[in-house]
Amino acid sequence: MTAQPPSPPRWINVHLGDDMNWWLEATSDDFAWPEGGIGVFDPRQVAHLTERLTDYRSHGLTQRRFADAFHVYSLASEIEDGLLKLTLSEEELGVAGGELFALPILEQDGGPYYEFLDALCAARICKLNATHYYARNCTEANMFEELDTFDLDRYFGSATTHVFDKINEILEWEPAK
Repeated sequence: MTAQPPSPPRWINVHLGDDMNWWLEATSDDFAWPEGGIGVFDPRQVAHLTERLTDYRSHGLTQRRFADAFHVYSLASEIEDGLLKLTLSEEELGVAGGELFALPILEQDGGPYYEFLDALCAARICKLNATHYYARNCTEANMFEELDTFDLDRYFGSATTHVFDKINEILEWEPAK
């Protein structure tokens, strides 16, 4: 029997960062997040990814995997310029319409967000191998090696990668020439 993930915060506050992305600022509940912060998708990013991920359904990525990887929030109020209060929503991520924000479900030992990233990587590799002709097929190991090297370079710059950027890195990855 698998353990149930912790309940999501009833509300969260997010602030607009210098990178023009939304970042978790505070929550209603005792909710631990990584030191560098957690990026939160805004409605524009949710719509973009929902559309972009449809290309990966035929390569094994399901809408359910995407929806299950995030807690969904809607705008409750603007606290001040660049600071919003969001409340937990019953709407499903990826369904057309709705001005939804999405907070990744991060658990200490993996969890739905990391399972989604793994599924996305597998679908990206499958799509590349199906639509391109390389001397040899791409592998997830190739992808992970190149993306990990890129992440290591960023680590020394102390910048935290926003979840939107992380997912786009996977969607745009191609093997080194």
